[in-house]
Amino acid sequence: MADLHVLELGSDPYERGLTHGRSMRKEIAENIDTYLARFAAGGLDAQTAREEGETWVGVMRDQNADYAEEMRGIADGAELPLGDIAMLNARYEITFGLFGDEAKANDNPALADDADGCSTFGALPEATTNGHTIIGQNWDWLAGVHGRCVVLRISRSNGPNLICYTEAGIVGGKMGVNQHGIGLVENGLVSDHDGRNPYEKPFHMRCREILDAETYDLALLPITATRRVCSANFVVGHADGEVIDIETSPDAISYLFPRDGLITHSNHFMDPRHGPSQMERISTSTLYRANRLDRLLRSHTGRIDDTVIKNALADHFGYPNAICRHPDERQPEAKRTMTNAAFIFDLNARTMLVANGPPCETPWELHTLDGGAVEQAAE
Repeated sequence: MADLHVLELGSDPYERGLTHGRSMRKEIAENIDTYLARFAAGGLDAQTAREEGETWVGVMRDQNADYAEEMRGIADGAELPLGDIAMLNARYEITFGLFGDEAKANDNPALADDADGCSTFGALPEATTNGHTIIGQNWDWLAGVHGRCVVLRISRSNGPNLICYTEAGIVGGKMGVNQHGIGLVENGLVSDHDGRNPYEKPFHMRCREILDAETYDLALLPITATRRVCSANFVVGHADGEVIDIETSPDAISYLFPRDGLITHSNHFMDPRHGPSQMERISTSTLYRANRLDRLLRSHTGRIDDTVIKNALADHFGYPNAICRHPDERQPEAKRTMTNAAFIFDLNARTMLVANGPPCETPWELHTLDGGAVEQAAE
């Protein structure tokens, strides 16, 4: 499996982006190519996608000036157009809009399971061996992105220190934990009215703002404060023993809470108030992944530890479209997905265990807020 890049970043947003861009120049360009191919497979040509990126530049500058500065630094460091970097940072809104269109048009079962397939969990102290709050997930996404991601360790004087994982070129981080014990993992969702509210705050900006928060209430605010372009599911935990799973669609929000200390989620809505859920029309594996992950973990309630979680995240029921997902050779190359990485966040220890590929075959690395990475043997 590909090496996992780690960048040490500081307080200045532009300088963070500059380091990111210079260090990951090749991977950023490759991610742009991957997304342009995916957009094209969904009927969106490169010129239109790049024009979308140009539009998002000003939108994101108005929504979060520091995030926009970090994007500008990435563009300068990678020597790429700012519009292309904005396109990457708004890729969720662009891609999941295509998923909605594909779900509405899907009358061919052979097209199923070519979409996002993340499986997430949260475990409260009463469910874990060490009495810590633990969250995690398998991040299933385009196979073309694998090996083109990066861990950002941010130490700064003007906000919380944090460690997170993101795609090269995206400010991020999508999955992470900060010094206050606030952690985030998430899933893609698709409703039948995604795109209703164009150019609202993009998904990846909301993720960074969650990890920028100093208190749990402020961490929830980026999710709840404004309407959304597209649907998404956020699992936000706190070291002091709280996890909330928040389902969002463009105009609605619903809240799910752990049962007996455990909660899992995949890629379909659990709350009917969001209207017809669409992801299962093109990714039917969502219908079993969350329930199966719940059973695999719940049988160890009170004794959930890293080994239990690693074994559950490596489960192959429904292969290749399993909790541990592998590329489906029946799908067009531009649409193939896999478990690009797996994560276990101990929010009390402020640590991130990550397998940079399918966890059935990839060594786990332990990353900490204060630096260093230790490789663990695959189990």
